[in-house]
Amino acid sequence: MLAIRVVLALVFTILIEFLVYAVIIRKDYGRLIFYSILINSVTNPLLNFLQGSFNIIPLEILVFFAEIFLIKYLLEIDYKKAVGISLIANLLSFVFGFFLLLFIFW
Repeated sequence: MLAIRVVLALVFTILIEFLVYAVIIRKDYGRLIFYSILINSVTNPLLNFLQGSFNIIPLEILVFFAEIFLIKYLLEIDYKKAVGISLIANLLSFVFGFFLLLFIFW
């Protein structure tokens, strides 16, 4: 059951964050999905691995900052836009993940 949760968390995070990238950037959708997969394949499994040992909120904040850097350089956008994208994407994926966990896995 844990493996299913981890895979679902990754898949939904990739999709949600891709949608945020797509709505804000509005071009190069193939590149955006690729970078969503790449970024979240690093940050999401690490977050899921560490959340058993640490509080989720500080971990989410660390992911937020890590993704600012990755989004800025991979998508070649300015810092302010990367901050906005990371904030919106991570808030939405966190809230969606919380409700998914709450209503499906409890």
